[in-house]
Amino acid sequence: MTVGTVSADKASIYEKSKLNSNIVKNLVKGEEYPILEKKDASPSAQVHTVKDGDTYSLIAKQYGITVSELQGVNHLLGTRLYIGQRLMIPQEMQSHRIDINDSLWKIARHYHVSSDTLIKHNGLKAIILETGNELKIPSGFYKVQLLGRKTGWIPKSNVDIKEVNRFNLGWKYNGTSASYKKQLKIDGLNVVSPRWYTISNTELVSINANEGYAKAAAEAGKQVWPLFGNKFDPELTDFMLSDPDKRHKVIEVIKNSLLRTKSQGINVDFENIDPKNKQDYVLFIHEFKTALEPYNIVVSVDVSRENADPFWSGSLDRAGLGKAADYIVMMGYDEHWASSPKAGSVASIAWTREGIKLLMKEVPSHKIVLGVPFYTREWITNANGQVRSIDRTILETDKLIQEKGLVKKWDWKTSQNYVEFMENGEKHKIWVEDRDSMKLRYDLVEKYHLRGTAAWYVGGASEDIWNILK
Repeated sequence: MTVGTVSADKASIYEKSKLNSNIVKNLVKGEEYPILEKKDASPSAQVHTVKDGDTYSLIAKQYGITVSELQGVNHLLGTRLYIGQRLMIPQEMQSHRIDINDSLWKIARHYHVSSDTLIKHNGLKAIILETGNELKIPSGFYKVQLLGRKTGWIPKSNVDIKEVNRFNLGWKYNGTSASYKKQLKIDGLNVVSPRWYTISNTELVSINANEGYAKAAAEAGKQVWPLFGNKFDPELTDFMLSDPDKRHKVIEVIKNSLLRTKSQGINVDFENIDPKNKQDYVLFIHEFKTALEPYNIVVSVDVSRENADPFWSGSLDRAGLGKAADYIVMMGYDEHWASSPKAGSVASIAWTREGIKLLMKEVPSHKIVLGVPFYTREWITNANGQVRSIDRTILETDKLIQEKGLVKKWDWKTSQNYVEFMENGEKHKIWVEDRDSMKLRYDLVEKYHLRGTAAWYVGGASEDIWNILK
């Protein structure tokens, strides 16, 4: 995917790929957004040959110009057109006054056009430029995706673009050292996140780093972004976040550990935070990023899918975290949690889609990573209508379906398959995570131009699931 960084001190985003169209938004230097489309300036003037059915308005609409512009450049006064008539299509131009230090190559590079384009549009006979003269620069544009899924056009001269790769992160959990190293062979898994750091009330941060695993991951071509957790403890989190000295010490200790293990990133997973620490958390991530940036170590932050809970959701300033961190991982699961009074999908597709849209109002989409569940829940309803659940990985669910000879059925509401059966007078139902649901999740990543996926957890799914994500 392509990402654009604003290179001008101030850059306008236009409604259309024309400098005289409405301004949608003004951006400042350094802001980044995904590039959806590019509209290059033609090296020579465009010509339209009139065909049957053409009118001035239809031709003008086709090229994004006005009728008066079309008539003006062709010196036409009437309204009549002839089949086969050749019409010049006006191109929008910027002007550049030549400086003593300018060269044709330098100007072309600045405006993201070719030297040949400048020569043709300006009728240059040589590449030697005269100081003080003005050059006509055809305007090329990039279509950008702004917050809230809004789009607009930015002149190519005001943005630097780069190609970036999507990635698939996998959290380590509930395995052995041998199984963890075996998982490093998974094709499609780019980043591994072992749980190495947790907040401690005695030593500020407890460390369980494994240099051997980091080395094995590097040899397997995987990046290592260890997880730093808060044990879901709001009081312990406040103990660290509210004290600048404690924050500094934690950052220094983890930074040294990351450098020692040659890790490429950190994944901060603070959940169930007291709302009073909302801005403390943003400040901590900003300080963390500042400390790690000189070493090219990236910072990713996990956030819940937006909900009404003040501790598990309301305490997260997603916009602030999005500005401070490199990536925001939306944990797109637990729509129905383990102790939910109502049985349901871990993450219906509609619920996930809506969560992405809400987050995109606050965080640029190329910074968003979609957390996907490699687990589901088996819901058991007794004769009194009371429910309980059992967590099942994708592999465990596949085995259960096979052993009991169950047949999947499609649930249009969740866009998932489900299975159900009776046992000991109780109803069992599972909304299944499989190739079908994972394909729909990855479709969301592509549709909304997200940066990648994060799987909870590595070891929970078979290779065919990973093949969808890669």
